[in-house]
Amino acid sequence: MRFVEYIRDQGYRRFRGSVDQSVYLGFSCPDPAKAVWYYKDGSYQCTGCREQCETDSPEGFQTFLIPE
Repeated sequence: MRFVEYIRDQGYRRFRGSVDQSVYLGFSCPDPAKAVWYYKDGSYQCTGCREQCETDSPEGFQTFLIPE
């Protein structure tokens, strides 16, 4: 099973918001243009390269306001 299929099965969805450069600097990402982020409650997962970086911090990820 490919990694993207695996994380989708785990409940992750594609993150379509903007990601600040500080996130890539924190991971020492060599090529942020390849980053493809997925998220679920409390976790952000990148599938852009073999490192498969993951963070539980929302810092640097665009916040969406959901009307109540």
